[in-house]
Amino acid sequence: MTTTQTTRQDGDLAAEGLSVGYRARTGLTQVLADVSVQLHSGRILGLAGESGSGKSTLALSLLGYRVSGQEILAGRVAFDGRDLDRASIKELRKVWGARLAYLPQDTATSLNPALTIRRHFVEGLRRHRGLDNAAALARSAEWLARVEIPEPENALHKYPHQFSGGQQQRIALALALSVDPEVLILDEPTTGLDVVTQAHVNRLIVTLARDAGIAALYVSHNLALLATVCDELAIMYAGQIVEQGVASAVYAAPRHPYTAALIGAVPTIASDRPLHGIPGIPRPSVPVHTCGFAERCKFRTDACDTDIPLVTLAEDRAARCVRLAELPAFDPGADHAPATVVDRAAPAKELDAILTVDNVGVVFARPGSGEPFVAVDDVSVRVPAGRALGIAGESGSGKSTLLRSIAGLVRPSSGTISYRGAALAGTAGERPVALRRAIQIVFQNPDATLNPRHTVYQSLERPLKLFRPDIAKRGRREAVAAMMRQVRLAPDLVDRYPRNLSGGQRQRVAIARALLAEPEVLLCDEVTSALDVSVQASILELLVGLQAERDLTVVFVTHDLGVLRAVADEAIILQNGAIREEGPTTRLLREPSHPYTKELIAAVPDPERANEFLSGGS
Repeated sequence: MTTTQTTRQDGDLAAEGLSVGYRARTGLTQVLADVSVQLHSGRILGLAGESGSGKSTLALSLLGYRVSGQEILAGRVAFDGRDLDRASIKELRKVWGARLAYLPQDTATSLNPALTIRRHFVEGLRRHRGLDNAAALARSAEWLARVEIPEPENALHKYPHQFSGGQQQRIALALALSVDPEVLILDEPTTGLDVVTQAHVNRLIVTLARDAGIAALYVSHNLALLATVCDELAIMYAGQIVEQGVASAVYAAPRHPYTAALIGAVPTIASDRPLHGIPGIPRPSVPVHTCGFAERCKFRTDACDTDIPLVTLAEDRAARCVRLAELPAFDPGADHAPATVVDRAAPAKELDAILTVDNVGVVFARPGSGEPFVAVDDVSVRVPAGRALGIAGESGSGKSTLLRSIAGLVRPSSGTISYRGAALAGTAGERPVALRRAIQIVFQNPDATLNPRHTVYQSLERPLKLFRPDIAKRGRREAVAAMMRQVRLAPDLVDRYPRNLSGGQRQRVAIARALLAEPEVLLCDEVTSALDVSVQASILELLVGLQAERDLTVVFVTHDLGVLRAVADEAIILQNGAIREEGPTTRLLREPSHPYTKELIAAVPDPERANEFLSGGS
């Protein structure tokens, strides 16, 4: 084995031995160390790792972008014979947009809400390609058609808010590619989209980038997606590349323990492989004289406490681990321990329902026109006590509206929702305290539900005061401490504010707060969709464990079918507010009968059927 080297060809974008740090009052924090990557025309390099691993810093550094306090400590970023890391802003503006394009996760970064789509395109095409107004308009409409925006000529006169999230991301993609860039940097471009829209946008990205011969970097925490759409894959941890190689090979047989752990945390619809979160939290900076992953690795030995180079294992494979010679390639599918979802002996139909939804409909008035919009259409479902019901579908299918109706946050327009055989009032405010306590909800974004001025203790104490007033102050402290242990929150977090917690910690606080009310039904609205895959696995493990320990009934909304399989005993598939298919989750995913369910399954990234995924399942 030899230390891997990266050589750059003219015209390619490359980082060569790049080390980056941020200087603050407390000193210098190094966030990238000796990173070498190269982007090639017509090929896509995937970059994966947990939050804080250095992915976005590397992506922006490749563009020559620098923020206040950032320092290049070593190495260079080279593009077409020039060093971007040393280029002036004036020089960088000549290549930004025109030759180097960037597509962020949040379209608000690339689409100005005050400008029409026409203005976005025309200004860029005139500046970067020198086109006159007529030619720019023609090219704009052509690109909107290529990304399948309906009525492209009319779309040019609309504003960003008049399009769905998926359409906005497709418009941003067309905007980036319309000027014929040589390099495209994609930073989590589909993370906030539902599975069908994600698949559609990703197919467009791959097709358009490869057809145009663009060199692309795709940053994501979704390893299954990257292994499906990318040619090569690099895994980052604590500011270092820990493994890289052909994407499908890295995913099928990872060599670094961290890569294997990440893949083990990915929920899958293909098997009953249980999810495993990664113990501990990621390092916030580059390690010194040790393996960055050592403190979280079950294979750690004293030999790990040294500087470890990235070593070549084969012509197209490298990894950074001192035990490579001892450890065989990991098999992500080899762990066949009992599945996360435990099948109960009694089918759902034979169990008493704790929650019943009968012919529920929800109709809203469209803003502006006042025309009726059917969000939930005559839905009926039974949820047995102690079971987990999953609700899946794409954005706009009515999942969250149905869940909010059960919670009493949206009044049904028709039908009845019953708890233990008694009809519930339409809104939570009309329900007695005992029923509000019995049915609790956890939302997707804990930032929107945790008071930023309240400590963890104050947030967790509130449901005790509201729903369990018989508990004295000392008892409340004991109850909070016990619940924090149960949701695996360290006791020293009790006096911290939400801003001082990670995303996963904030979501655990939100779950703990709901559980302190001692509910019988827990409603979960996309509670893991914004989390890293490793944190997501830990939260899902937690929920499944708590359900079993407390005999809790769970209703779980998700657009991720892998998550659906991990948590749900039974599932319903919603489209346009109506149930298209329902049944035991495993059977529904293995033997779908409705075309829409089949479409959802075909949209799930799967490296083993990459060609089928990229062709749209045909």
